[in-house]
Amino acid sequence: MDENAVETRAVAPAAQPAVVVLDGVEVTSFDAVLVRLRESYPLEDAARIEAVLLREWEAFTSGRPTVIPTAVEAGAREILDQSSY
Repeated sequence: MDENAVETRAVAPAAQPAVVVLDGVEVTSFDAVLVRLRESYPLEDAARIEAVLLREWEAFTSGRPTVIPTAVEAGAREILDQSSY
């Protein structure tokens, strides 16, 4: 399988955002996860839910992003292009 291939599949109802498989890891929208967790745990403080989710993400990724916005790559290229002579 191509390392750069992107696979998508539907999750539960069609209103749910897609789960995407990148580098062998299923990923989905952070905001969508927050919404689902808030719906599942309505008595929990929203800030605590977000803190728990961020802590789990940190533990899972060891602080290294699994995915990044393409604009981050563009920004990195701008910086690297400035230092390349």
